[in-house]
Amino acid sequence: MKKINVALEYRNTDQISVIKPDDPNSVLLKCFDELINSVKSFHDNIVPSTANFRRKSSSFSRALTIIYSLQTSIDFEKDLSVAKSLFQIYEYTRVALIEEFKSCKVGKSQNALTALSEIRDSWALIK
Repeated sequence: MKKINVALEYRNTDQISVIKPDDPNSVLLKCFDELINSVKSFHDNIVPSTANFRRKSSSFSRALTIIYSLQTSIDFEKDLSVAKSLFQIYEYTRVALIEEFKSCKVGKSQNALTALSEIRDSWALIK
């Protein structure tokens, strides 16, 4: 019987694959796509059950990790007002997801998802 390294398997399946890592815009778009998909998956699995608890936890964790990555990559030196706005949207999303994980009810993160989708679409227009 083949021995499976669980940590290695998790790492291999839970990575964000990027086609062109040298293109910052495509990396950013991929992060937004993954974040949006994770939040949607979290919403789809919000009601706890034995069948979906792992999907709920995984999508929740993945969304928080991506939000943290986006927050730490903000350049506050270029345009402070835009940077502050982005940080606030990310923080709003983070707090909403944490509250909803506990309450098992979708609420504020639905609004955040709309804002994140709009930001993603704006970045897609930048070439």
